[in-house]
Amino acid sequence: MNSLGKRVFSPLSLALCALVLGGCASAPPPPPPPAPPPLERTCETIESTDVQGEVRGEDGQVTRVTELTRCVTQ
Repeated sequence: MNSLGKRVFSPLSLALCALVLGGCASAPPPPPPPAPPPLERTCETIESTDVQGEVRGEDGQVTRVTELTRCVTQ
């Protein structure tokens, strides 16, 4: 009788153990956050010419050309 009880109890205990462990399983991880939108880069180039003074020669003046580029990444 002792062996009959062990045979019946063993499959029931395995099933009960599986149910208990199944209930203790952790929840699945949350989905990954959505990817950020691609970055947009806009550039603006400003060119300015400054007269530095007068020189006697072909052109008659000295100039300085300055080019400024500003880029913004959003």
